[in-house]
Amino acid sequence: MTELEFFKKLFPPTDDYLDVHSFITHEGDKLEYPKLTNEPRNEEEGPVCECVGENTNKSLFKYFQFIIKQGVQLPIYVNNKNQVMDGWHRLHAYYYMGETKIPIYRNKLWRYHGFCWKKGIEGKRRLRLKTW
Repeated sequence: MTELEFFKKLFPPTDDYLDVHSFITHEGDKLEYPKLTNEPRNEEEGPVCECVGENTNKSLFKYFQFIIKQGVQLPIYVNNKNQVMDGWHRLHAYYYMGETKIPIYRNKLWRYHGFCWKKGIEGKRRLRLKTW
C-alpha cells in the first residue's frame, strides 16, 4: 500500500464541509487558531510517526498539508455542535494553507485509526476500527 492509498482508505471522501471559522471549542467558544510554532510535542501529545520528521505539531501540520496537496481529503470529525472530535492537526493543516471550507464527517460513531502507512513501522496499529 502506498502512502496516498493509505490516507485515501483512512479518510474516504466526503461532500460535507464546514467554514473554517465555524468550529467551536468544547467549552462552547469560537475556536481560535494559535500561532504556528516549532515547539516540541509534550508527553501527553505523544510522538509523531517518523514520516513526519521532527516531533513538533508544526511538522505534523506540514506533513498533512503535503498529503492534502496530493489531492487527498483529510476530513475532520465533528459533532452536531461543530466541536472537533478528531482531527485537530488536520484542521490546522487546512487553516495554515488558507483553506476556508474544511471537509468534515459529522456525528460519525466510528472511525478508522491509522498510525503509519509503511510496512513494518505500523506497530500493529495500521488501520483499525475505533469507536468514540
